[in-house]
Parts: sequence; C-alpha cells; structure tokens
Amino acid sequence: MKLMIRGLVGVVAAAVVVTGCSAPGAGTPASSTPSSPVAAPVGRAAESPRPELSASPSPVATPSPTPSSTRTPTPTPAPTPPTHPTDSPKAGKATGPITDTPFEVDGIPVVSKDHRLSASYVPPWAGEPNGLHPDATAGFKALQAAAKADGLRLTIRSGYRSHATQKASFANARKQYNEKTARLYFAEAGASEHQLGLALDAWDGKNRGTAFARTPHARWLAEHAHEFGFIVRYPQDKTHITGYAWESWHLRWVGTEVSQHFTPGSGLTLEEYLGLA
Repeated sequence: MKLMIRGLVGVVAAAVVVTGCSAPGAGTPASSTPSSPVAAPVGRAAESPRPELSASPSPVATPSPTPSSTRTPTPTPAPTPPTHPTDSPKAGKATGPITDTPFEVDGIPVVSKDHRLSASYVPPWAGEPNGLHPDATAGFKALQAAAKADGLRLTIRSGYRSHATQKASFANARKQYNEKTARLYFAEAGASEHQLGLALDAWDGKNRGTAFARTPHARWLAEHAHEFGFIVRYPQDKTHITGYAWESWHLRWVGTEVSQHFTPGSGLTLEEYLGLA
C-alpha cells in the first residue's frame, strides 16, 4: 500500500507522550530537557548508497479487528519541563471531536489533541510488524541501514498502539508525573497518532525520552529522517502548535514527496504544512 500525499485524495507520537502520541506515542521523558537546538548532524558515510523509496503513501483502508496483544510503554523518570511557553490550549486536555476514521487533509491523516480517534479505529496493517504500514516499515529499514553506515544503531521501540493501550499508558503517566508533564509527553487515548500505525519511536537501545535528544542518533534523525519519508513530528519550540513537548525520537511516516518539505532546521510542523496552524 502507498500512503497518499499532499494534493492527492486519500494517509497521517511517561511525562512523555505519546506521545508518541510518543504524540502521544511512546517515547518516554528522561531526567532533563535540552535547552539548545539540535546540533550539527553526524557525518555521512560516502560509500553507503540509499535505496529509493516510494514517493507517496497509500490511502488509509477500512479498519480491521484489533490485534490480540499490544505492549504498554513504561514511563521513565520525569523530565524537566520545556523552557518554551506551554500555556496554549493545545498543551492541555484534548478537546477536539472524536471520529471513527482519521481526520484527513489532502489524504494525510491527522491525529492530535484537536482531532481524535474513537476506540473503534484500528488500521488495516495493525497485524504487520510493529503494527506499521508496510511503506513505513520499508522506509525505516532504509533509514536504519543508512544510520548504520554512519556508525549509529537505531531500532523501533514502539510502533502501533491501540486505543486501549494508549489509555493505560496515559493513566500510568498521570500516576507517576504531575498533570502538566503527563500531558506534554503522553497523549490521551484517541489523541495519539500511534493509533494510526504510521508513527514510531526510534531508539538507540539505551537512552529514552529527553536523554535521547542529546545523542548523535537524535541529531542524525533531525538531519536525515526526511530523506526516507519521515518527519520529526514534534519539533522543538512548537508546543503551542502541536500540544506536545519536543520529541526527538518520535517519527511520523508521510512519504518522501511530503517529507522533502521538512528540511533540517525548518522546524515545520505537520499542522503548519497542512494549513491547520
């Protein structure tokens, strides 16, 4: 299946999101939040050609039965709250409408605090590896190989998360962290784009949450993720738009034709690209 791109008819992340959605999807916060922008990227390996990826994703199909089991992410120690403003309504409780199918703009699915999914939605690829769309899986494998050529090991810590799994994750986060931190890094059930099966939390196998942002792996993703059809869904200093704190680990598959607009240092959010902010 190929995800639709902008202009075509047809797809879109404990205190930690959720965030994945670590948007609230599944990356988890660590002891402190970096105060400076992403540093210069790690050097590329000249001898490592990268496989071509499909330019656009395919439309979201009709939901299929919920997979038999999913893993509930376990929060790590609470991070220091971001220093940028977080008093926007989007940094608080999800208030948007709840729908049985994803809200879309130009064929790109969007799940956020403003656009939530009901418990009935399950992506047709939920039974695939990590519950991810096949194109997203292929894209990550290509990304993974390129990172390895540059001396960095990246894996998927969390992919698809059901509505029920996200509900448990958010409840667990609220027990461990204060309300503000929980809502900055974890999404309520239905407000996490992990439910789309198009988002994943990348991992170096050691550092989680805000600690990951200080690694060369995070810098590498900030520089190269867009080359493989992914975007860093929750950029630094964009909480007032996304509703979530900076998550250097949370990647969202949008296809290479769309991701090419999210160049390093652009700070562009999906909301801004789609005209929702």
